[in-house]
Amino acid sequence: MSTPVIWLLIAAALAVAEIVTESFFLAPLVAASIVIAFGNLVGLDIVLISALALSVAVMTLLVLRPLLRRGRMDFDVGGAEHDFVVGQIGVVEERVVNRESTGVIEIEGEIWTARAQDDSQTFSPGTEVEVVGVRGAVALVEERRNRSRHSVPA
Repeated sequence: MSTPVIWLLIAAALAVAEIVTESFFLAPLVAASIVIAFGNLVGLDIVLISALALSVAVMTLLVLRPLLRRGRMDFDVGGAEHDFVVGQIGVVEERVVNRESTGVIEIEGEIWTARAQDDSQTFSPGTEVEVVGVRGAVALVEERRNRSRHSVPA
């Protein structure tokens, strides 16, 4: 097996590991491996290949990694795929207590992990809450503001 093929296989393995871990730490190594493979393919000197690979790895680390992480962080704090739940009313299934890291609500038949928007608030099972945000797959809730049901005094 030729050296460029070996380096491309290394790049592929690193790329798969990057996809699985989503660390964005292996991406510069993938880029460097590809540069080394093509440098070997065209017959460049090992010193030049090393310098190019190092330059590409550093530039990828300094430029691409922050861009990718910023995009990932935007996803982690709730992306467009979770916006539909903001403003909806949920019913507490398991007591919501931030300091104990507990809380589960049901929203239209879906079960969501929930945390109170305000750390001092707690919600008991059966309480209706309003979703005010999403962080990852965790619904941030607060006391329901607009009640459509009216209590009738006994």
